[in-house]
Amino acid sequence: MIMTVVVGVQEQHTVVFSFDKVWGRLSITVDGQSVVDTVRVVSLSRVATWEFPVGWNERHIVRIEKHRAAFFAGFRPQPVYAYVNGVLVAQNSA
Repeated sequence: MIMTVVVGVQEQHTVVFSFDKVWGRLSITVDGQSVVDTVRVVSLSRVATWEFPVGWNERHIVRIEKHRAAFFAGFRPQPVYAYVNGVLVAQNSA
């Protein structure tokens, strides 16, 4: 699953969230630069959250949340939500 979000008006940046449910590989990049690169095999939390600033002159706070079911999460949809400055701008499901 890949979700792309463009952040900013005059100073635009591209945030890409990528998650492979089979192998647990998760990455987040901003303009091709890695922000998060990990493998999630086991998780006790039902909501994983990543929050980071984007931009230099036009500053934005991006928050990405990945939700999962309590049981058999690998076999169920895992919704992913992207927020910019607290406003939902994209959603997808892994």
